[in-house]
Amino acid sequence: MSRKLGRIMSSSRLVLFVAFLAATLAWILNMPALFTVSVLALVASAALYLSDKYKQSKKKRAS
Repeated sequence: MSRKLGRIMSSSRLVLFVAFLAATLAWILNMPALFTVSVLALVASAALYLSDKYKQSKKKRAS
């Protein structure tokens, strides 16, 4: 990920944004397979976000 984009979006937010767009498109076009993949990507994004938060809190406690 480029440095400029890293200042604006973390990786979990980027995955969340793309998954949300894909899920919306799948819902509008009535494509259940793409919708399922998008929902799984949303869940993965949530897990990545929680992992990032855990690492940040662990880093703050260590310092």
